[in-house]
Amino acid sequence: MGFRHQTQIIGHAFFAVFYPNQCQICNVDLTMNEKHVCLACSYDLPYIAQNEYQLQQLRQLFWGRVEIQSVFSLLNYQRGNQTQRILHQLKYKKKKKLGTYFGEVLGATIAAESKFDLILPIPLHPKKERQRGFNQSLMIAEGISKKINVPISTKHLIRHAYNQSQTQFSKYDRWQNVKRIFKVKHSSDLEHKHVLLVDDVLTTGATLEACVAELMEINNCTISIATLAARI
Repeated sequence: MGFRHQTQIIGHAFFAVFYPNQCQICNVDLTMNEKHVCLACSYDLPYIAQNEYQLQQLRQLFWGRVEIQSVFSLLNYQRGNQTQRILHQLKYKKKKKLGTYFGEVLGATIAAESKFDLILPIPLHPKKERQRGFNQSLMIAEGISKKINVPISTKHLIRHAYNQSQTQFSKYDRWQNVKRIFKVKHSSDLEHKHVLLVDDVLTTGATLEACVAELMEINNCTISIATLAARI
């Protein structure tokens, strides 16, 4: 074993003592080759297979509502499952790197599927972003961007109204809660472009539908969606 390799191992061990690196799902200590999630938990996550059948299920969530080119998602979300824990760690425990990591995993699954011109993370209202300290959708978008080599824009889509949390709302009430709260700026930049909307989780689709409705007003703007998780 070379001196440089020994130094790296010692440095890693020293860092781990003062800054523990644990699996964000089961809390076991990670090895040097693991990142954010241990291999055991990673293999056990409820992945959504990126096959035509499940991609069709995702697209069906928007049938008769708005026109979507493609919908991609990485993990199946159900109340109480591991995906919910990941989302909780990301949004409320400020595990920003977890979002970027899973964004990269998601990006790798869709890299060869379509050609996009721009990535648009679903924005938070400035008040909500100040409270949380970051936008989780932007973290996921940054991971996707690394894998598909497409730029991110945070200037074209804004949330101009502060709305209540969607958690306790019915499907209809969720739509009413987000109706017309988004606005597109510099819309001419998006003409004849294929944009990828990125959000953390897709349940009823109300938030994404509200964004798509605004983007559909743009001349020849094609819209696809990518989320870290979806309920299907």
